[in-house]
Amino acid sequence: MRVRRAPLAAALLLTLALASCSGGAPPEAATPEASSVSEATSTPAPTATATPEAASTPEQACANGVAVADPEANPGLVADCEALLRAKDALRGEASLDWGGGLAVADWEGVAVSGKPSRVTSLDLRGKGLTGSIPRELRRLRLGQVRLAGNALTGCVPSAFEDASTHDIASLGLPWCLRYDRLDATGEVAGAGEWAILGGSGEALTTWEQLRSEAATLRVHQTDAGGNSWASEFGAVAVNDLFEWRLADDCWVRYRVTDAPVAPSGASGRWEFPVEWITYATTGAGCTGEVGTGTVLSADEAAPSVIRSLDIVTPVRHGAYLLVPPGWANWATTVEQSTWQPSPAAGASGSSTVAAMPSPFLYTTDAAEARRRIPHWREPALPAGWTFGHAESGTDDSPVIGYCAAYRNAGGYIGCWVCARYKPERPQRLAAITLGGMEAKELHVLDKHAAVARYSPEGPLHNQYSSIRVAMFDSETGMEYAIHGRAGVLLGSDTATALAIARSLLPADTAP
Repeated sequence: MRVRRAPLAAALLLTLALASCSGGAPPEAATPEASSVSEATSTPAPTATATPEAASTPEQACANGVAVADPEANPGLVADCEALLRAKDALRGEASLDWGGGLAVADWEGVAVSGKPSRVTSLDLRGKGLTGSIPRELRRLRLGQVRLAGNALTGCVPSAFEDASTHDIASLGLPWCLRYDRLDATGEVAGAGEWAILGGSGEALTTWEQLRSEAATLRVHQTDAGGNSWASEFGAVAVNDLFEWRLADDCWVRYRVTDAPVAPSGASGRWEFPVEWITYATTGAGCTGEVGTGTVLSADEAAPSVIRSLDIVTPVRHGAYLLVPPGWANWATTVEQSTWQPSPAAGASGSSTVAAMPSPFLYTTDAAEARRRIPHWREPALPAGWTFGHAESGTDDSPVIGYCAAYRNAGGYIGCWVCARYKPERPQRLAAITLGGMEAKELHVLDKHAAVARYSPEGPLHNQYSSIRVAMFDSETGMEYAIHGRAGVLLGSDTATALAIARSLLPADTAP
């Protein structure tokens, strides 16, 4: 079935900290997703002097060609613009901010924009007389710096800003949002501030190894340790949202919500979220054995679907991929190798029959023949004007078990390759930075699929003409599907196009 996308509050990031510590080439790679999930908010009521701009929605204000000069070419900055306009009223309170569609985002008060393509990268609103609260929309932005000291803000501080030395919002003296201080080893979770993780049979899990392999349900009380109810936020969680449990930067587990949350029955007050692991890091000294009952669970409400390789400090396992930061010693044996078996639908007793079904030797310019004869064929959704070029399988230039297909842009040039191949090695090891620092990788979640994108990061080595590659693994079949952009046509900065093509290759029952 098609799953609904959650509103902003539904993308939960759960951070766990112990009280004692706070035919083509093999596809690699991940890119920042340029999408932003919009949360419906009411438009400020127009005053007697209201202008059309003042009464416009954030979408209208940010797409008018003024706030963002070329909105179609920079959807990321449009998303940032919309998030800031939705945050404006909650943040300013009785004060004033000049944010609006009649002024370029880069000229907004306290807003800094940088990069190619440009994005909002920092906020400096110190001493502006703000009397509101820290809105959740700020957590949707990729902010390297947030400075809000010297204002009379209320509310709580999201854990997304907890550890960054460039943020000063911890100095406001506000409590951290959504904290739970009692791990219930029985799994009952009967009181405020309690939480537990359960296995497939309903038993409470108490070790880190179990959390990485056996977790089936997150159970949490709707009232946190501070007496605050989060029922409305929990009620907005949807399939494919993300939870993250963190001990430290080198020890954490991220889960995907696999089914609809179960609301409290009677007076229990506890919510249940069916989950499965999708990403984890395990190199920390305290990342084995008992989790312990003296834990504090803090949470944020905007789990990013992307992890940048430039930010990781430890090897990270992401589905079938193992991403390793630059300079990591002995990285090949750092993260344990979980065995993988396809679902029973792929073969008897869960064993794979893919290896016994090599693709036929074929080269064709006939799309109908390719669809008819090539196993595991997926039809991509292409940009307007793009057409099928040719496909080949079982040849020296394509996987024996799999295929590659070329697609031409409106000018007749090959814009990208779509390749599929059987992956006998799981996880596949990927260096975080390659080609002399010119290419980096990002981990991405395309619904239930783990994906990796390779792109040229911003900075002195940025190559605007590099191509982009997005690869994702289908655990149902053991096949990896990858988009290889052709340099000079589908560029490393055009992440929206590459991700849209990759999403279109998902099975019909999981595509958004």
